[in-house]
Amino acid sequence: MKSPRKRIKVRIGKMTYSLSADDDVEQMRDIAATADAMIEQVSRQSPGLNETSASVLALVNAVSMMQDAYEKTRIAYLSRDEALDAKEEVKAELSRLREQFWSMKKDLLYYRNLCDVYESKIAEMASAIDSDFKEEAASSKGRSRKRRVKPLEERQTTINGVGDDAEEADNEDIKENKGNGPTSLEKGR
Repeated sequence: MKSPRKRIKVRIGKMTYSLSADDDVEQMRDIAATADAMIEQVSRQSPGLNETSASVLALVNAVSMMQDAYEKTRIAYLSRDEALDAKEEVKAELSRLREQFWSMKKDLLYYRNLCDVYESKIAEMASAIDSDFKEEAASSKGRSRKRRVKPLEERQTTINGVGDDAEEADNEDIKENKGNGPTSLEKGR
């Protein structure tokens, strides 16, 4: 059910008007007071204007303010829409990063478990080697001579100065000196 319209009297400029308001009478009084203030401002800035001209200029100013407010509202809505779009993009990126995080965490747990498995295998192999070494040491105690295991560096031998170039030179010397007696290489043998 519609509420009855209320009539109010307001002064705008030098005239009194009778206006009707649906609901909020105070809001209508505020609008009328703003219109009166705008007309007064135009009359003060241009004292030679009549009431009609001052009202028209105040109306033009009001429409200009309304358009500025409309443009600011439009820009605010566009900014809000852009912010909402950016929010959706950020949510999608966050979701993608969460999935990546959980995948990496799953991989980390897998590799951590794999490390534990290999560490236990290495420990088993080390204990087997230690027990083999102890058995070998115990069995070799009865022998009079201990066998010393040489490190790899001591087992390898190299002859300095013998390489591909040295071999070619030696082969040429052998060809030249065939039948002349032993060569310097053969003398060392």
